Amino acid sequence: MTSGQRGVGAARRIFGWIAVLGCALALSACGFQLRGASEYAFHRLYISGGGQMATDISRYIRYGSKGTVVVTEPKDADARLEIVNATSSRTAVSLDANGQAREYEMRSTFTFQLVTPDGTPIIPLSTIRLTRNLPYSDSETSARDTEAALLNRDMQKDAVDQIVRRMEAVKSMPAKKPEE
Repeated sequence: MTSGQRGVGAARRIFGWIAVLGCALALSACGFQLRGASEYAFHRLYISGGGQMATDISRYIRYGSKGTVVVTEPKDADARLEIVNATSSRTAVSLDANGQAREYEMRSTFTFQLVTPDGTPIIPLSTIRLTRNLPYSDSETSARDTEAALLNRDMQKDAVDQIVRRMEAVKSMPAKKPEE
């Protein structure tokens, strides 16, 4: 290796470090920061209903929160997330010249509430409505069915993210009702 080749390699290394430093400074200057672990106003959560959605929320809390756990008994919880309803539908939105569907609109609706053990609402009954478009082709039925399943799963994940963000937004628990 000649001294000229070593000089070019050193210059590239220095330029690489300057580029990395520049990117780091630019990201810190714009306010970017990693999200970090979530904090909730409650420490023990019970989830009822929801099937796979409940599993996703439970996993999200287990691995992404500071000190909050999902419990298996409602009596052990500080708060109960009740997934009241989850529905999906598909409607044709465009037709071809023969009257065959060319595109479908997929809709999912998720209704939930977050309450204290005695039923006091923390997040009152709320509904999340999501819509996705699904192109349709008679010649690609297996691809269409697979895409429909992926879109349904994507809408469910989007709803999970929205529910988790709404729970994160709760800053304090309601005052306990005095014993009668």
